[in-house]
Amino acid sequence: MRLIIYGLVIYLLYKVIFDVVVPVSNGVKTVRNNMEQMQRQQAEAFRQAQSRAGQSNTTSSSQTNTTPSEPKKEVPTDAEYIDFEEVKK
Repeated sequence: MRLIIYGLVIYLLYKVIFDVVVPVSNGVKTVRNNMEQMQRQQAEAFRQAQSRAGQSNTTSSSQTNTTPSEPKKEVPTDAEYIDFEEVKK
């Protein structure tokens, strides 16, 4: 009787380990690898964007120094203010 119980326990442990634990660990490993790959791609894209921005900033800053910029519109400091009136029911 004990031999049958031990056999069932070993079989159940085997099934749990190879039907649940191993697939979950493989899934976790796959997700982790995908996350690391996405982070590397994002970091590379960020570096490329920074290098492009650095290059465009140097060219645009030299262009802005040579050409006068248009005067900015000034916002009037004493703009018209409309009082809020409460609506009573």
